[in-house]
Amino acid sequence: MKIRLSALVVFVCSFSVYAQLGYLEQIPVETFAKMREVERFQLKVAEKFYIKGEYKIAASEYEKFLTLYERSLAAPYAQLMWSHCLVKQRRVYTAIRDGFQSVIDYWPDSHEAMLSGYLIGRSYQSAGELQNAEKAYIQAITTNPKHQTSVLSKWELAEIYRIRKDNVKRVKIWEDLTYKTKRTKENNYQTTHASVYLGQHYFYVGDFQNAFKAFETTYKGKSLINQLYRYALSPIRSLTSSQEKSATGIKLANQLIAYILEEVPQDFTKEANISLTRDYYYIIASIHGNARRDKEGFAAYEALGKLIGVDDGLRGKQASWHQSRKRYDEARVVYSQYKNREAGLAAIANSWYEEKKWEEAVDIYNQLIGIDKDKEGQWQQEIVGVWRKAGQWDKAIAAYRILLTVEAEKFSDWYWGIADCYERSGRLKEAIHSYRQSDRYPGVYFAMASCHRRLKQYKEALVLYHQARADKGSAPEATKQIAVTYEQSGARENAIKWFQQTCKLYPKTSQASRAHAHLQSKYKISVTLGGANEKK
Repeated sequence: MKIRLSALVVFVCSFSVYAQLGYLEQIPVETFAKMREVERFQLKVAEKFYIKGEYKIAASEYEKFLTLYERSLAAPYAQLMWSHCLVKQRRVYTAIRDGFQSVIDYWPDSHEAMLSGYLIGRSYQSAGELQNAEKAYIQAITTNPKHQTSVLSKWELAEIYRIRKDNVKRVKIWEDLTYKTKRTKENNYQTTHASVYLGQHYFYVGDFQNAFKAFETTYKGKSLINQLYRYALSPIRSLTSSQEKSATGIKLANQLIAYILEEVPQDFTKEANISLTRDYYYIIASIHGNARRDKEGFAAYEALGKLIGVDDGLRGKQASWHQSRKRYDEARVVYSQYKNREAGLAAIANSWYEEKKWEEAVDIYNQLIGIDKDKEGQWQQEIVGVWRKAGQWDKAIAAYRILLTVEAEKFSDWYWGIADCYERSGRLKEAIHSYRQSDRYPGVYFAMASCHRRLKQYKEALVLYHQARADKGSAPEATKQIAVTYEQSGARENAIKWFQQTCKLYPKTSQASRAHAHLQSKYKISVTLGGANEKK
């Protein structure tokens, strides 16, 4: 019993190595189980080099296996892997002629022969020889129609037809994979995606029935509706944008909506049915929107309200419908009907903000502060955002100063914001003073130094950059900025010195790369990332 258990452990551990390989590189379990230990050892040696990417050595080891164990059950596998090694070395034609084709010629009934038939096509395809690739794939499909390589060959043929813009043949491949190919765990990706591509193709030509038929092979229930909606939107939008095809797009939208309405539950005593109905009507409204039908889309929301009642969630959808079409007044009427007054006012404020009516937005935020003083910090931050967007820096600064009293624990953020407002409005001395009140180190060093440079106070900027260099993460950028500061001040030699220092001290950073390029372009200095030498 112990001997059997030990043997099983050795087998499992040995075979686990092959699990690191893809489907086209794995040895069949049955073959591996029947191999002698010396054969397994030789394959594991080759495998080790293959996984490491040392393909030339791996090829030699697989060739060695073939020399030593030419009658082994694993011989076709070794020949297959030798071919893989050649492909990895870009010796594609040798791999096809002396590798994959040899597997087919010497071991025609083997699993590896079936793989080789497909791999010949893939090798030609990778070399850009689409005609030979097509022939090889068709041969692989004809020879082993029920094997996974047949599915893979069809999948690659579809790609070739895409490149050639042969949509008729491409659609035939999708139809084959969708309707004629038995689905398995192995081919699930290809068959599922083929059904989606086929369905989307029919959507684009306005054929709902065939599109539905394709999607129905993969999806059911709510998942089916979600996928129909997902893949029909772009075709509906595209078709209705064209005067010639608009009628086709409208018909497609109507057919999709009709199907969804058939699936709407009738029993609204269950919460799950109410939720599902809500989702379906939201989808219907969106379909109308993408079909450029404004009134019909809004009517879908009204119909939903009659079925399940109107709540703030539905009101939000209705208001957003108006707001997205720049009907701000209508949107605000709906927002004002919110049962949650705070949420409604916040949405109204946002609508004023979107309309760029800054004073009105701030008035609403002040109303919100009056309703709940405990949330003053939250709404004052919104007010700051309004004034910053408006470019009214003094009003933004005033709001920041209120935040200094309301949420004093975040003083560093507020002082930074004040400083940024001063800097954006050109008041650099005031900006420097406010940056000093912030504890965002080392960022404040860079911010203050930038202001000093704009004031042409280069010495002060250099002091700050040197302080920033104490932070390991900031040191490369600070060093480069020292060079830039010297350059701006006209100190050419010091600028060169510090650009070179950036390259020397931090050779693997983006700052070093930029310094290197700058030295070459501006100063005609050739510099390696480990040091610098000036061309004579």
